[in-house]
Amino acid sequence: MKSRILSLCLMTTMLLTVGCGSLKRAGTDLAVVVTSPVNIPLAAGYDSLDWGENTGNPTSVLLLPPNFVLHGLKHIAYTGAHLVDVFASPLYLLASITERNDLSPIELYSLQDGFPWKSQPWPALED
Repeated sequence: MKSRILSLCLMTTMLLTVGCGSLKRAGTDLAVVVTSPVNIPLAAGYDSLDWGENTGNPTSVLLLPPNFVLHGLKHIAYTGAHLVDVFASPLYLLASITERNDLSPIELYSLQDGFPWKSQPWPALED
């Protein structure tokens, strides 16, 4: 019982003293990981059908099956990076007690544009 109270006090103190950027990073990681069962297929479908200027053509619909798989793999990899970062968050939250050690969020997803989260393109494949 005492160890639970001690660990709860330690976590509360850590969360109150860390920088805002590190908390934002941990919150972004949690949001991406928690919504991943819905976000991965939905974002893969949106990305597969969005071909910019050629969206009105039937090409995007015909290429949906292979593109859906590839974009699904991309979103699984991006979510995996956020999942690893969630498990590392206790370490970097402890290290970022001072503001000069503050970390910015991983910029794989943009959570400001609504759901499904908009993702960064894969370098050399989607640029």
